[in-house]
Amino acid sequence: MRYKNPFPAGVKLPEISISEEILKSLDLNLDSSNKEVLFELCRKGLRDKEITKFDNRKEYYDRTKMELDIFDELGFIDYILLNWDILYFCKTEKIPTGAGRGSAAGSLVLYLLGVTNIDPIEYDLFFERFVSRSRARKIEHDGDTFLDGSLLADVDNDISYNRRAEVVRYIEDKYKGKTSKILTLNTLSGKLCIKECGKIVGGLSESDVNQISDSIPKQFGKVAKLAVAYEESESFKKYADDNQKSFKIARKLEGLIKNTGVHPSGISICYYDQSDIMPLQRTNDGSLISGYDMDDVASLSVKFDILGLRTLSVVNDVCEGLGINVNSINPHDPSIYAALSCLESPQGLFQIEADTNFKVCQQIAPRNLEQLSAVVAIARPGALDFKDDYATYVRTGEFQSQSEFFDDVLSYTGGIPLYQEQLMKMAVKVGFTLDEAEQLRRIVGKKKVDKMPEWKEKISNKVIESNLDPSIADILWKVAEDSANYSFNKSHSISYAYLAAITVYLKFKYPQEFFLSLLKFAKFEPNSHDEISKVSQELPNFDIKLLPPDLNKSDIDFKIEGKDIRYGLNSIKGVSEKVLIHLLEFREGAFSNKYDVFRAAKQAGLNIGVLSSLIQAGLLDSFVTKNRSDLALEAQTFNSLTDREKRNFIALGEEHNYNICESIEKAISEGLIADDDKKIFAERRIKTLEKKRAPYIEICEKNKGSIKYANWYFETKLLGYSYSYSIRDIFKYPEDYQCSQTVKNTEQRGTVQFVGVLADVMKRTSRNGNKYARFELHDEKGIVNALLMDGARESRLTDYLNAGNKLPKKEDVVIINGVKGDGIVFVDSVKSLKDKIYMKLSQLK
Repeated sequence: MRYKNPFPAGVKLPEISISEEILKSLDLNLDSSNKEVLFELCRKGLRDKEITKFDNRKEYYDRTKMELDIFDELGFIDYILLNWDILYFCKTEKIPTGAGRGSAAGSLVLYLLGVTNIDPIEYDLFFERFVSRSRARKIEHDGDTFLDGSLLADVDNDISYNRRAEVVRYIEDKYKGKTSKILTLNTLSGKLCIKECGKIVGGLSESDVNQISDSIPKQFGKVAKLAVAYEESESFKKYADDNQKSFKIARKLEGLIKNTGVHPSGISICYYDQSDIMPLQRTNDGSLISGYDMDDVASLSVKFDILGLRTLSVVNDVCEGLGINVNSINPHDPSIYAALSCLESPQGLFQIEADTNFKVCQQIAPRNLEQLSAVVAIARPGALDFKDDYATYVRTGEFQSQSEFFDDVLSYTGGIPLYQEQLMKMAVKVGFTLDEAEQLRRIVGKKKVDKMPEWKEKISNKVIESNLDPSIADILWKVAEDSANYSFNKSHSISYAYLAAITVYLKFKYPQEFFLSLLKFAKFEPNSHDEISKVSQELPNFDIKLLPPDLNKSDIDFKIEGKDIRYGLNSIKGVSEKVLIHLLEFREGAFSNKYDVFRAAKQAGLNIGVLSSLIQAGLLDSFVTKNRSDLALEAQTFNSLTDREKRNFIALGEEHNYNICESIEKAISEGLIADDDKKIFAERRIKTLEKKRAPYIEICEKNKGSIKYANWYFETKLLGYSYSYSIRDIFKYPEDYQCSQTVKNTEQRGTVQFVGVLADVMKRTSRNGNKYARFELHDEKGIVNALLMDGARESRLTDYLNAGNKLPKKEDVVIINGVKGDGIVFVDSVKSLKDKIYMKLSQLK
C-alpha cells in the first residue's frame, strides 16, 4: 500500500482545543484565539512567579514579548500550547515533572507556563538555542499553515517513571487514532563489523579480532568510523592493508540496519489519522508503533518527547512521605555543597551516581549550582579531558585565558568553552546577533563542511567591521571548531544539575526516607538486586540497617522500622507478588507456629521449592530452632504428608514443639494413633515416606556442612545482599582478607589479598601483544578491578592456563593475591572456591 502525504508542504499541527473552564479562569471569552490564550497564560505566569515585583522585571517583560512574537511569526503558538496542555494535565493530576531537558529550558515562555522550572534569565540561557528564526520554516499552503518538522524546536519533558503510562493514555485519548510510539533503527558499528568479518572471512580467533578492534581510535570518546580509523591508526591501517577482503566487506556492512526498537520517550502526534499517512505495527504489548523511523516521522507529525525518569518518582515519594513541597527546596542550599565537598556515598544522586560522574564530582567538589552544572557537562566523552583544568579552577580560582577579550564569557568555567551558549555569546561579542550565533553553532557542531569556509570568512569580516584585533577572529574560529566535539547545552546541564541538587539535599537531610524510596523503586531498575546491593553498602554510612525480610514483620514493600528499613517481600527474587499478597492474607497479625506457615504457603500457591529457598534466605528465622537447612527439611517433610497426616500432626504440634521430623519419628517408634483410631502410619506408608524424604535429607546434610556459606548464598541470590555474614566472614581460612574499601585505600605497590564474587571476566590481548584477563569482583562494600596478565618478564596468565587451570566464571567466589596499581590490582595468583550449595533435587545427580 502506498501512503499519501496529505500535507506535502510540511507538518500540520494537531488541533489544540482549550477547555471552557480554563478560558474562564483566564477571564477570556469562549471564542478567544489560541494566541490570546498563550499570551494570557504568560501574564498569569509573571504574576504567579512574582516577577512583577522584580527590580529587573522589564527585562522579563521584554524577553517574554520577544519570544511570543517569534512563536507567533513562526507558527509555533499551537505547538507551545500542545506542550503546555500535556504538562498542565500532569500538574492537575499531581504527576511529577522535571525542571527541564534540552534547549527548551532556554525559553522564558515555557518557564512562565510551568513546562520548565528553570529561570533562563537567572542562569543566562538563550532562547535562540531553543528556537531560531533561521532554523524554523513556516509554509502557507491552500489556506493552511505547515511547519518543517525536521526544523521544529524540540520540547523534551521528563516525568515520573511509574506514572508515564497515564500521560501516554491522556495523549492517546485526546488524539484518538492520531498517535503512536516511534520506531528506531539500530545499525552495525564499524567495530562489530571488523570483529565479525575478521572471524568469519579472515578465520581469526576471538582474541585476535579483539586486539584489532581495540586499535580503532576514539574521537572525543566515540569510536571512529572505519575510514577515519584507516587514516589515523597505523596498526589498524596495517591490518586493513594485509586483510583487504575482510576490511572491504566490513566497510560495506558498517552502518546497515541491525535491528529495530522503540524510542524510549518519543510519541508521534498527527493532524490526520496516522493509518492514512504511514504504515503502523504493534509491539508485543499491543501498542501502536510507526513503520517509519524518527526522521521520517518528524516530517509527517509532531514528535512529543516524554521520558519516564525514576529519579522524579523517588524525589516525589520522599517529599510526599515528609509532607514537603519539592519546589520549596533551594538548589543553592549550602548543605548540598557541603555534602558534595566530601562525597563518598553517591547512590541515588541524579547524574552523579555513575562511576565516571562520581569520580568527576569528587575531583571537582562543586561549591554551587553553576559548578554542579559543569560536573554534568564534563562527565561525558570528550569533555572529560578538561576535568583536571576545571578542578584546578574550582580549587584556586585561576583559569587559562583564551583571550583577554573573551575572559568575561569564559571565566566562570575556568577558561574552558564548556557550553554551546558560551560560543554563541563569544560570537555576539564580536558583533553577530544571537540568531546568527546559533547558526554558527549548528554549522560547526554538525560539521557542515560545505558551509564552514563561508563562516570562517564571516567571522574575519565581522571582527574587522567591529574594529577588533584580527587575532580575535582566529581565536573564535579555533574555539568554535575545537569545542564542537565536547561543548554541552547549558540549558540541559543546568536543568539536570538542579534535579541533582534536589537529590543531594534529600539524601543527606532525610537519609532514611531517601533510601526507603530508592529501595521501593528499585523494582523498576533493569537489575533491581544490583540497586538493593548498592543501597545496602551505603546504609551503614548513615547508621541505618536494612533489616531482613521476616514473614511476621515485613510488608509487601520496604518500610521504615524504627531507625532502620525493613526489606519488602515483593523484592525477593523468584516469587510472584500475587502469591505473597495471598500468603500475607493468612497472617492475621502474625503466624503463631511453623505449621500455620506451611499450610498458608500451600494454600497461597507457593510451591515447596520456593518456600525452601525463602527459608534458606531467612524469611522464617523467627521459627528456626537449629538452622535454616533443618527448617527447610521440616517444610519439605510437612509437604510430603497427606491431609489426614497433617491434620493429626497439627493436633500434636504443641506437644512436639511443632517439629514435624521429630513428630514423625515418634509416631513411627511409638505407633501413635490418629483421630480415626488407626495408626498414623501404616508399614507400607512408612517406606514410601522414607523414600520421598531421603533426597531432602541428603540436601539438608550437604548444606549443613557449609551453613555460613549457605546463608550468605541464599540471601545474596534471593535478596541482593547478605545480612548474616560478609563474604570475608565465610572464607577467612588462615588469612584475613581485605574488603574492597581497604583495597581501594591501599597505596600503590601495596599487597592485596581479596575474596569476592566475580561479576565479569574478559580475556583480551593488549596492543603490544600481551595476553591478559580482566576481572571485576565485588563484595558487600564495593568493586575491585584486577588484571592477570603476561608481561615482558613473566607470563602469569599463560602459566596459569598451561597448569591446567580454567579462568573463573561469573558468580564464582574468587580469591586473588596481588599488588595494588593505579585503580587496579595486578594479580599474582587467583583461585576459585568450590563450595557448593544445593537448591534442587536434580543437583544431587
